[in-house]
Amino acid sequence: MSKFSYQTDIHINAPIEKVYRFIADFPRHVEWNHAPQNMTALTEGEIGVGSQFRTEESNPSTMPFFQKIMMLVMAPLGRLLFGIEGYTVAEITALNPNKRVAWTAHIPGRRGKKLMQMHWELLLDERNGGTQVIQTCRIDPPADSPMFKMVTEEWAVNGKSETTLNLKRLKAILEA
Repeated sequence: MSKFSYQTDIHINAPIEKVYRFIADFPRHVEWNHAPQNMTALTEGEIGVGSQFRTEESNPSTMPFFQKIMMLVMAPLGRLLFGIEGYTVAEITALNPNKRVAWTAHIPGRRGKKLMQMHWELLLDERNGGTQVIQTCRIDPPADSPMFKMVTEEWAVNGKSETTLNLKRLKAILEA
């Protein structure tokens, strides 16, 4: 069961087919999503359900200053003590044309253990001559993860703010 979840949405003045093609082209997420700065395919072939990507990510712009400083200090310590890798692995879990794109992202630790996991979904609905995009996130750190106690309601509130900014960037790109 997820520890926290949130949802945000935006209307994009673009046909649903255009919106779907853009968000289903997973490596393009670096163009509109704050987090992935670099994305590398881990699986070969055409992108589809089960495709995996290694992503090097930045801290959210909405993250409070104190938390950014804490992350700078804690990241090397987390690597040393818990085997926290400096990247996430994203796996596409759904590609329903003109309806839904979903993926799970996790932070790997030692021996394949998942230290943090988030489930993402973008739902599309044709509305008012454009596309309504609804993005949801379920934050699901394993209970035995050292990150479990770090995930607070504030984390979810900040995540929702950042996701709203991501959707605004997506809108700007697709309406240009």
